[in-house]
Amino acid sequence: MQQGPYIVCLEGGGSRCQAVLLDTAANILAKSQSSDVNTNFVSVEAAQSAALTAVRDAVKVAGVSGLQIAHFASALVVSRFGPELFSGVIPNARYHTYSERDVVFARAGLYAPHGVAIVAATGATVWAKRADDGREFTAGGWGALLGDEGSAYAVGLRMLRAATRLYEGRIATPSRIVDALCKRFDLDASTFRGGLCDVAYQKPLTRPEIAGLAPIATKLAHEGDVVALQIVQRVATDLADLALFAASRLFSRDESFDVAIAGGLVNAGALILDPLSQRLATMFPYARLTIGQEEPAVALGHLLLYDLHFLNGGC
Repeated sequence: MQQGPYIVCLEGGGSRCQAVLLDTAANILAKSQSSDVNTNFVSVEAAQSAALTAVRDAVKVAGVSGLQIAHFASALVVSRFGPELFSGVIPNARYHTYSERDVVFARAGLYAPHGVAIVAATGATVWAKRADDGREFTAGGWGALLGDEGSAYAVGLRMLRAATRLYEGRIATPSRIVDALCKRFDLDASTFRGGLCDVAYQKPLTRPEIAGLAPIATKLAHEGDVVALQIVQRVATDLADLALFAASRLFSRDESFDVAIAGGLVNAGALILDPLSQRLATMFPYARLTIGQEEPAVALGHLLLYDLHFLNGGC
């Protein structure tokens, strides 16, 4: 193993945080994961503990000395932590702060972006950025109470609410949503009303748990469940609306620009992506849609290495 220098990158939000330790040749030496760090939803103390755990574990797993960490980059939703938290682990590091938008672009290999970044995860946010004049615009990202249309949370919440109407017969269309929720939460169909209310209010259900229902809904939709399909289509339309609105604020129909999308909801595939790609083709025919495949913390590491001139590439 080389003797450094090394970099540590920390990325996270309302579901979890991840740290990765790399060398300057972009070799990944360690990864670690901890709990959520979005201080809109957890205490500052809890977020600090999660972030510190992730960084400490990455250094430990890599088997290197924290003294050899030359650079530390973070991209945390809401939270901002620096030397006051990490200096005991990585005392010699130079600190770099990035945004969630930067990570979405980087996950698509775009390190000097000119275009639109879309995150479709527990929440949904869209950013537009022009490289030529520096203008920026943001849409969405208001959180579960005020927004998050186009997100995995929105799919899960619509699924839960549809289940109540299906159970009562207010939705007559056959659907397996109630059965799926009974299986997910170990409920008895004969006492579904009380059981689901207990799960929702007594526990209660968290944002990540509600968002975690999205894969169940999209699986049902892929299998032809009409109600689940309608739910996913509604959320896909909301996400496309958000993206196209942001794009229209900074770009014209005849311009060429990149559109990067990343997040767990993208795993639904065509159900989520087709409405976006079809409407982009109509409204912005020269836009290039790219799915961000790289893990967020790894992508942040590559972005930092690009900015430090260790890595070539990107657009």
